[in-house]
Amino acid sequence: MKNIVRHILPALTVVLAIVMAAGASFAQVQQQDDDVFSTNYFSNNTTPGAPPATLRFTEHGVPVLVGLGQQYSATEECAMIYVYAADQQLAECCGCPVSTNGLVHESVQKDLLGNTLTRVVPNEGVIQIVSGGYISAGNFGICDPTDFEPTPEIDSWVTHVQNKVGASFPITESRGDEELLSADELSTLESDCYGAQRLGSGFGVCSCNTEAPK
Repeated sequence: MKNIVRHILPALTVVLAIVMAAGASFAQVQQQDDDVFSTNYFSNNTTPGAPPATLRFTEHGVPVLVGLGQQYSATEECAMIYVYAADQQLAECCGCPVSTNGLVHESVQKDLLGNTLTRVVPNEGVIQIVSGGYISAGNFGICDPTDFEPTPEIDSWVTHVQNKVGASFPITESRGDEELLSADELSTLESDCYGAQRLGSGFGVCSCNTEAPK
């Protein structure tokens, strides 16, 4: 019996160490992936007479981007943008750079939905943004929405064109709803965008504006 216990205890110790390490790693992933993913919506995008909606985003800090066993401090970050129609089909995706305290304006109608994958422009849908680092397939300085390292710091807002009241369309604005980014969600976004880029022949890729006033 003592011999059995003597052999079991070391094995249990190893298992316990692995479980504790996995728990610590999971906690780190949870902390890293929190505050990097936001969701918002657009509406009345193709409604006759309706004004275009606007996406605005900024980087409110200086992230430390980790990749390839090294750390890189950067004053710019990427807003990885994924625009879906109301039927959950990806319309366009792109990765847009923004510097610390810079502000980028994107027209939902022209910049985010002016080059849809299916050539069909949705009237309503969702805009999902993942705050991402430049580390992409080993390259520093590329905003690649198909392969990147999620890092916090991007804040975003979208104006919403509400249903017509009288002769005008009321306009509201809301900040992106920040959510926990799971590994499955990130994989889905990246794979959807990769497929669009591979099959779209140039379609399905949204455009990025510079940090100039609009």
